[in-house]
Amino acid sequence: MSEQKLIKYMGFDGSTTALSVVGRTVDGEEVFATTLMLGGMKWHEQPAFDLALLPTMFLTVLQKLQSMGYGFAKDGAASLSWRQHDMVIMLSGGYCLPALSWQCNAATEQVKQLQRMGAEQVVGRIDPRFILSKYLWAIKQDPAMFLSIKKVMTTEDYIAAKLTGAYRLSTSDALSNGLLRQSDKTLAYKVLQQAGLNPAWFPPVVQSGTIVGDVLDFEYGDFWGPIKRLLNGWKVVAGLGDNHASAVGCGLADEEMIVVSAGSSGTVVRCCDPSLPIKGKAAAFEYYQKRLLLMMLPDCAIWYNRFVQTYGKGKSLNDLNALALKAEQEKWREMIIEQVEDGHGGWKEVYPRGWNKLSIAAKVASIQHSIAGELVYLVRELCEEMPGIKIEKVILTGGLSRSLFFQKAIKSHLAWLFLPLFVTAQTGPAAFKSAARGALINAMVGVGAYPDLQAAIAELCPIKPYQEE
Repeated sequence: MSEQKLIKYMGFDGSTTALSVVGRTVDGEEVFATTLMLGGMKWHEQPAFDLALLPTMFLTVLQKLQSMGYGFAKDGAASLSWRQHDMVIMLSGGYCLPALSWQCNAATEQVKQLQRMGAEQVVGRIDPRFILSKYLWAIKQDPAMFLSIKKVMTTEDYIAAKLTGAYRLSTSDALSNGLLRQSDKTLAYKVLQQAGLNPAWFPPVVQSGTIVGDVLDFEYGDFWGPIKRLLNGWKVVAGLGDNHASAVGCGLADEEMIVVSAGSSGTVVRCCDPSLPIKGKAAAFEYYQKRLLLMMLPDCAIWYNRFVQTYGKGKSLNDLNALALKAEQEKWREMIIEQVEDGHGGWKEVYPRGWNKLSIAAKVASIQHSIAGELVYLVRELCEEMPGIKIEKVILTGGLSRSLFFQKAIKSHLAWLFLPLFVTAQTGPAAFKSAARGALINAMVGVGAYPDLQAAIAELCPIKPYQEE
């Protein structure tokens, strides 16, 4: 195979719905492949994923790249972005429990327990979906497993360990799960001990963006063996939580930017110097040597997908987006749809009176406009976290951002805040795959393909001012 067809760098993203990869060949060509996420299940009635299906998914996307005519260089590098807050518990014999996902919000009592003991003063804000609180909840469901626990980590760290043999806890996702001290990104020993957890269960901490190890040799009988055979000798760079990765892939480079990601969950993020004071409404995660401030709309594209399943009448997403653009003359703007907690750890929508009288076009316009309004409300809140810094760019990404009407809706809401909207200038199938692109950049910077993050973003994440088409 010619050198031009060899992939040298890859960024993988595991979302709730798909495993995707963005690759870059030795001559700078970008490639993309994706497959459906497998293994969704319930553990004690909470959303989780069966880790045994991971090798199948990884092999599938690699084989898709091969079927497109690409091979893999001998000295490549890869990194991972994964569903933030996925929790892996490995028991004796290497058996892993189903990985509780970010959608598990059952640990409300455990959050209160941790707050009473002052844990948030050390590890930052704690939510029910965080690994620290979910871990306590999981042990309560099955106390007998306490003596069998060998390791606890994130899913991305588990995958890196299966490929390299090195068990590590990457700072990006660990810091966003209440496992590390916010002050110095070391393991929060005292908090873990006070909560009744053994710090020895957690692997050594490694800075995200640094090399974890090399992919091991192929071994027969190893479910990861076929992947190791394809990528033997590749370097694995410590991964990122998906919010961190998505911000990188959108081009978040300084404090004067805000990234709005209209994905499965809607996230609004910005970065700042860790020493700067903030008001504390936003969750504070890592953005390499900076702090990533995040506010979340728990359901976003998931909210929209529920609408499509109920009211879409079998139309494609492209058809619905086109209909929304034709609804300007209809009376839908006063039809604001609210998203509220359903009391069982999930969310539901409240539709206003007169909703059923709207045409399908007006319904699509109304729901997209309402979701856009919710996200821009979070933009305003995030601006107020650090009021002294002027925002110069709001960058929109995520699945819903493909809708031209949704872009218009975001723009109209931002106008009230006098904030300019930017969208990706990328083209091709990976244009909106910001988390996978962020993982790709993380891998490339980690092995020195670029001198720093800013240089990589300047070349790989072009953006442009939004202009109505």
